[in-house]
Amino acid sequence: MAISDLTHELHPDFPTFFGEQQFFMEQKFSYEKDKFNLFELRVNEHTGTHVDAPLHFSADGQSVAEIPVEKLMAPLVVIDIKAKAADDADAQVTPDDIKAWTDANGELPENCCVAMNSGWQQHLDSEKFRNADDKGVMHFPGFHVEAAQMLLEGSAVGIAVDTLSLDFGQSPDFAVHYAWLPEGHWGLECIANLDAMPAVGATLILGAPKHRGGSGGPSRVLALS
Repeated sequence: MAISDLTHELHPDFPTFFGEQQFFMEQKFSYEKDKFNLFELRVNEHTGTHVDAPLHFSADGQSVAEIPVEKLMAPLVVIDIKAKAADDADAQVTPDDIKAWTDANGELPENCCVAMNSGWQQHLDSEKFRNADDKGVMHFPGFHVEAAQMLLEGSAVGIAVDTLSLDFGQSPDFAVHYAWLPEGHWGLECIANLDAMPAVGATLILGAPKHRGGSGGPSRVLALS
């Protein structure tokens, strides 16, 4: 069995949805002076590889601390849309993509996480990761709301993207967030290393934080394959 890390390293310059710094790290004690190291962190919950809890887009959904532990481990389904994302930055995972996956691999596993592999990780260290145009509108791939609605008909517990948002960059209304999260499901954004994952057969482990009342948070995401 192989263990893979699907988490990006978090640092102050990690790209963010709003384009502003969201991770701050200040050294309070140093080994040179104090004989131990200690840093104080200040972070927006939705920074780096992170989970969106149901509460993120609902008035009374589960907080990140309330996500049932049995939903934090899930069969991983990887839907590869790299080819169409290379041609169109606004590409989306559609019901047709899900059908193509099931035609090739069989039915979606019970209680799975469906991940979009758009190849967008390659742009992580450049402005193209946000890919904002001259009007400030971002262009990157995400899920189509009809795909999210299709998955709601089954038992999937989570969806994941290798971009900054479950919705594609130019979404005006966060339709996927509003359709998916309030139904008691979680989302993962900025997942890493999906090229190393099979289309089916791996198991995702979501190391979600557990701060009371939180709407999400940076997470360590692993896969067993």
